[in-house]
Amino acid sequence: MSTLRVEVPRAFKPLLYPKRYKGAYGGRGGAKSHFFAEQMIVQCYRMPTRAVGIREIQLSLRDSVRQLLADKINKLGLGHYFEILDTEIRGRNGSNIIFRGMQSFNSETIKSLEGYDLAWVEEAQTLSQKSLDLLRPTIRKPQSEIWFGWNPRYRTDPVDMYFRKTPSADCISVRVNWRDN
Repeated sequence: MSTLRVEVPRAFKPLLYPKRYKGAYGGRGGAKSHFFAEQMIVQCYRMPTRAVGIREIQLSLRDSVRQLLADKINKLGLGHYFEILDTEIRGRNGSNIIFRGMQSFNSETIKSLEGYDLAWVEEAQTLSQKSLDLLRPTIRKPQSEIWFGWNPRYRTDPVDMYFRKTPSADCISVRVNWRDN
C-alpha cells in the first residue's frame, strides 16, 4: 500500500483525533461533506473498515453520499483499490461502505449495523431524536466513531442539542464556513 497524503484545512484538524462522536457544523460551503467523505475513504484505505453513510430520509441511493465518496476515490487516485457498486463500495482490504436512511430502521432492524466501525450522518440537522437514540448504542464496536455534518437550523434539533448544548467528554465538534476551506 502506498502512502496517502491528504490536505486537511486547519478548522477540521481537531476531528483527526480519536473521539466517539465527531461533528462539523456551519453554513453551506464549509466543506463538511467533503471532509467527512475524504476521511471515510482514507480510513477504509488504511485499514479494513465497515462503514455506513446515513441520512434521516433516504429514498434512493441518489439521496446518499455515494457519489461524493466515488468522486473522492477518483480524486485520491484510488480507483484501482475500490470497487464502486450500485449499492455499496468495497475496498480490496475488506472495507465496505453501505448507505441507509434512518427512517427505515426500528429497534429490531438497526441491529444490522451493530458490527460497524464508522457511521457518517449527513444532513444531521434533520435527524430525529428517535433516530439518534437508535443509532448511538448500535454503533458500539470498540473504537467505533459516529460523525455528524449539519447546517444548524433550530436550537431544538437533536444533533445541535447533543453537540452544542449538552456535549459530553466523548464528543468534539467544530464550526466551519466557506472561509475555512
